[in-house]
Amino acid sequence: MTTRAGNIGTFVSERGRRGSALRIVVILSIVTVLMLYVGGKVQFYRLGYKIHTLEQEKKDLERSNRSLRIEASSLSSPARIEDIAVKRLGMVRPAKENIVMVKRKTLPKR
Repeated sequence: MTTRAGNIGTFVSERGRRGSALRIVVILSIVTVLMLYVGGKVQFYRLGYKIHTLEQEKKDLERSNRSLRIEASSLSSPARIEDIAVKRLGMVRPAKENIVMVKRKTLPKR
């Protein structure tokens, strides 16, 4: 009779251990899945903010590029260059009799 009671007690004990081990595995699996899900969401939002920041930076750089192109074209205009040559450097336009026109000679095609 003590053997039976001992076997029943052992059987209940082993079943209880398996059940608690299974619970731990299930809980750990759920926690792992939740952590992966939350980590994915965090990464998703982080990338969204980065994309927004880069798009704003791109707009700012395009605006700056347009401004610099306008400034470069105004600085290299022939009227401005002539004005600097006359006012700052003291250059003058040559007299009509000092101007020599050179015609470009075309080479024969080969």
